[in-house]
Amino acid sequence: MEAGGKKIFYPCGLTRPMHELPDTVALDVVILPPEPIIELAISANRILLAGNPGGAIRLGKGDCLPHISVAIFPARRDDIPGITAEIDRISRSCSPMTLVIDAVAKRRTGAGGIVSSFHIPRPEVLQLFHKTVMRSMKPYTVPPTGPGMFVGDVSASSIDCLYRFPKTSTYERYSPHITLGYGDLPELIPGIDLPVRFEAKEAAICHLGGHCTCRRVLARFSLGAGAPTGSH
Repeated sequence: MEAGGKKIFYPCGLTRPMHELPDTVALDVVILPPEPIIELAISANRILLAGNPGGAIRLGKGDCLPHISVAIFPARRDDIPGITAEIDRISRSCSPMTLVIDAVAKRRTGAGGIVSSFHIPRPEVLQLFHKTVMRSMKPYTVPPTGPGMFVGDVSASSIDCLYRFPKTSTYERYSPHITLGYGDLPELIPGIDLPVRFEAKEAAICHLGGHCTCRRVLARFSLGAGAPTGSH
């Protein structure tokens, strides 16, 4: 439908009307961890921010949600209803996942900084979910169009992350993790005893912001929900 000249979508699974999106949207299909893991990630992020108050990533439950990326890609706004239906179908057929945070991982950026994250070993169920989503999203993937695909202002490194994901982070190179922020997080964190096991029961489609953060949750899906009522 049209509202004030802007397209609004209400496909199954969407948590809000799809308005004021750019023609090409930077998307991330993600696994959402449960509330205790979200709080754990936010606590770790605050430790990083205490040592680096200007840190560019400030996790929260609103506009910068901790998550496990599954597939990052640019897509047309008009294709989001089809993408949502496809991720809903895949999520319904996938069981909830038992995952483990086993370590704090660190990588050095091209600018010489350090990004810390919770490392998650890749179980077969998550690898299969990743492969299935990647293959299903291939027909929807379009060429990137620049900063306008993202929420808010973005750096060149954020755009580069989107460009590089298919080549550096997919299939056998897929390495699940929860990004915590910029800085060198200690291996031993007060109040956080690793390993931590948890069950993930929810997937989502997010609109990416700077540093490939999950700035807006566009749609949520329950893992293992089965076929929709009335389907055959």
